[in-house]
Amino acid sequence: MSTLPPVQTFESMLRTLRSRCGLHPTLGSATALEDILTGANDYVFAQLDEGLPITSTLMLAADTPEYPWISDEGETIARGSVQSVWVEQGDSERVPLPQGIQHAMRAEQSLRAIPERYDSRYIDGEWSLEVWPIPDQPYRLFIDHNRVLTRFTQSSDKPSAPARLVLEYAVAMGKAHYGKADAEVVGQSFRTMLYKEKVAQKENRRFIPPSAACPSRPRVVATANGFRQVG
Repeated sequence: MSTLPPVQTFESMLRTLRSRCGLHPTLGSATALEDILTGANDYVFAQLDEGLPITSTLMLAADTPEYPWISDEGETIARGSVQSVWVEQGDSERVPLPQGIQHAMRAEQSLRAIPERYDSRYIDGEWSLEVWPIPDQPYRLFIDHNRVLTRFTQSSDKPSAPARLVLEYAVAMGKAHYGKADAEVVGQSFRTMLYKEKVAQKENRRFIPPSAACPSRPRVVATANGFRQVG
């Protein structure tokens, strides 16, 4: 059984939005809620996107080689915008992973260790993130990428910003639309969440990726003043 959290989609978030707005499962304007959810995705994206690369995390699970391109925050990672991928090693080091997994590597199904490489693989109509070797225990990836605003109107579409923020803003707007008394309370909750996300975003700026020509494989280590690249 998979230990990965379920991926949030437009359809699943729309159900949650309807429930949190206190609406009947089938009554109420579906079009209004859909517009609110799509608008929330666009708004949160605009609030967070600064045109600069960001670093997202993705937690790997033991015995699982493939993952959706979705961050731990429920944000879609556009694979074409990925600049570098790092794996956390111990409590103070991040090691860069080169891209490219060969068929011969995939044949080693019994090998379990800390991942050394990553790749993007098309499986069952979806692009997934693949790591090799297959993790022997949970590991955290750090992925440097740019935010990309993608379609968010169809059932299987995934949000372009952290799902919890998109949903919280949509709930605030939905409650206001339907005249719910606690609309402002939810709105304040969203503003607090957004502020914390912006602070975290500034504190977790991307690291300069290692040069492909550099044989020393630079590392990122923890110091008293945060992470820094060495080597």
